[in-house]
Formats: sequence, C-alpha cells, structure tokens
Amino acid sequence: MISTATWTPWASATFSGARHLVNLRASASPALDDWLAALPEADIDVRGHLLASVAVNSVRRSENEVTIELEALTVEE
Repeated sequence: MISTATWTPWASATFSGARHLVNLRASASPALDDWLAALPEADIDVRGHLLASVAVNSVRRSENEVTIELEALTVEE
C-alpha cells in the first residue's frame, strides 16, 4: 500500500522530468524481498516518460510489516 507519494520538478540542460519519493507499507514476505532486490534494474513502463532511475532508500521491518522508501527519477519523452 502506498502511504505517501510526492514529486518535485527536475531538469537538466537537455531533459525535464520529476523526482518522486514514495513510501510503501507491505506484509513481509520472500516475494517482497525478491521484488526489492530486483527493483533498481527493473524495466518499468511509465506512459509518456522514461524511468531513468529507481532506488530503494530504506527498508524498515517490524514483526509482520515492512515500510519502504523509494526514490525515482522520470524523464519526459
């Protein structure tokens, strides 16, 4: 489940896009661990944009729940 999601405009000399910060909560599982490990190299389609990078900033675990902070950079096509 997405807890919070924010974005800020981003631009370089040749590209424009946005930086995204997403906080998620999920049940702890081996499948979640596999997804998080594969996420930085995943090929994810975002209509009208290119996903330039995605990073797992933090993972906090409690008994049965995991709180995750992701950061992504999207660039307009």
